[in-house]
Amino acid sequence: MKRKPVDSWNLYVAECADGSYYTGIAKDVGKRIEAHNAGKGAKYTATHAPVRLVFQETQASYSEALRREYQVKTLSKERKRKFIQGEKLKKPPRKAKMSFQRNQKVGKKPLG
Repeated sequence: MKRKPVDSWNLYVAECADGSYYTGIAKDVGKRIEAHNAGKGAKYTATHAPVRLVFQETQASYSEALRREYQVKTLSKERKRKFIQGEKLKKPPRKAKMSFQRNQKVGKKPLG
């Protein structure tokens, strides 16, 4: 796949040796995939290597990349496969809350 400019954030999906998918964000996806394959990318990919890039999508900002990553990570394996093959997925709303934020009230500290 073509390398994207490193000044923007990208969502990527890598297929692991066992057929599972790893979803992440990075500015330089090629370099990140190399890190995964060297055992330095993430704990998950270190035990499921080698990985190969199967999907990449440029995001407008770091926060949008995080929201999109969360959205894709919550998909089932079959739904991720369809997404990778080109099935459209609505962009998450700009004010979307992640699961750990849903029950928090403004001004209160999170439990834990």
